Amino acid sequence: MSYVSDSLGPGEEIIHEATIHWVVYFWPMVAVVVGLAATVLVWPYGAAVLGLASLWLLVAWFMSRTTELAVTSRKVVAKWGFIARSTIEQRLEKVDSVAVDQTFLGRVLNFGNVTVHGTGINATPIKMIADPLAFRRKVEQAIEARRDVG
Repeated sequence: MSYVSDSLGPGEEIIHEATIHWVVYFWPMVAVVVGLAATVLVWPYGAAVLGLASLWLLVAWFMSRTTELAVTSRKVVAKWGFIARSTIEQRLEKVDSVAVDQTFLGRVLNFGNVTVHGTGINATPIKMIADPLAFRRKVEQAIEARRDVG
């Protein structure tokens, strides 16, 4: 079971779950291709490059698989890591603003960094999120729904 599901309180539900964008695999994949070519051209050194590139790709995969990002009916949750875990849970009533930073390429490929600004914690950056505008929109909708209920 996921961290977000385990952290839900009574009556709390998940409104939106986000993921890390596939672009995190781009440079590790380029390095793997370079490592394959180098292995053919310069055997012992190319194998080392291929090994390091494969490790980099594995780290990127592991990072994307162990990151959970969600908006619930009461909070914004971000969790990174598997054994050594970092989490941030920001209650919706404490969220002041949600900023989205996208580069040109981020706008074209629909990824970016989301920063949750809130009372009581420092700004929380969530990097390389897929569809960051949808995440911000869901946070804002959840805040409005929370105000309407309360």
